[in-house]
Amino acid sequence: MTTRLRTVLASAAALIALGAAGAPASAAEMQPMSKHTGTAGCFNWSWADGDVTTTVYFHNTCGHAEWIDIVWTHGGGEYEAPYQADEKGSYKDYGAVKSITDMGRWTG
Repeated sequence: MTTRLRTVLASAAALIALGAAGAPASAAEMQPMSKHTGTAGCFNWSWADGDVTTTVYFHNTCGHAEWIDIVWTHGGGEYEAPYQADEKGSYKDYGAVKSITDMGRWTG
């Protein structure tokens, strides 16, 4: 085996070793987001933990219109709106979700 071939093989082995050593650190940094699901009265809802904002997805499963109320942890941010029977929606705000409540039937 020539000196040049040995150098090339040694360099290739070193690069492979560095790549393998770096893989676990990268995988540890990329943790899956926690997913939350549940039900509040007529609404099924879900969200995944975000870094700065959180989007809540919801679905009114009742046969009539209902109000949904979502409260965020940042300074009392709140979203309140009516949704028709079988209607789906989503809402995005800063911070994490504090609570989701079905506020009852909408008669508007």
